Amino acid sequence: MKTLEELKTDTATFSIGQALSDGWNIVSKYLGYYILGGVLAIVIGLVVGIIPFVGGIVNNLILSPCLMGGAVYVTWRISNGKGWADFGDMFKGFKYVQPIAISTLIQSAVTVVLFALVFYNFLPELMDIFELSQGADAFTKQEEIRRAFLRLFTSKFIVSFLILMVVLLFISVLWAFKTHFIIIYNMQAWPAMEMSRRIARHNLWQLIGFFIVMGLSL
Repeated sequence: MKTLEELKTDTATFSIGQALSDGWNIVSKYLGYYILGGVLAIVIGLVVGIIPFVGGIVNNLILSPCLMGGAVYVTWRISNGKGWADFGDMFKGFKYVQPIAISTLIQSAVTVVLFALVFYNFLPELMDIFELSQGADAFTKQEEIRRAFLRLFTSKFIVSFLILMVVLLFISVLWAFKTHFIIIYNMQAWPAMEMSRRIARHNLWQLIGFFIVMGLSL
């Protein structure tokens, strides 16, 4: 395993094909565990998600990120020849719940702020749609609601939204490895996010391509 200092100066080129091949070689060795872990994670998320008010917050800030941390942990062990002997290792991410939750909160806050900055420019149109959609007579206002949506979906709105999506994609790529550094190198939230950014920027476009390929495949 490379040290943090070695990683800071590492300029190795990222290959989408090699990443997919290596990933499959690792997953295929314990495919049953990965499938069972994925199903269990979905079930846990669904059960917690039905809890009013706090369910979604707990899911997004703690459960899902920590379960992903568990996947990082077992995948790292497999790649180092240690295998996945104990199925309970999928919950190892909860050992790092504090830095994982803080890093997730930071990224979520940045996302919310960016959304707010973009949609603030279209607040009157959004308020019109919201007000028309309220009340028992909303069903009779379908034509007014349709016209309100048309007023919102201008070229300015579409361009602004597309720019926002691109920016969020860049942020997701730059911070994609924050959990890896928390789990593998036992780093705190912000140092792990900074390290992820430093590593990802060397292969930014290749990683964006990888994210797009994975998104399309799912």
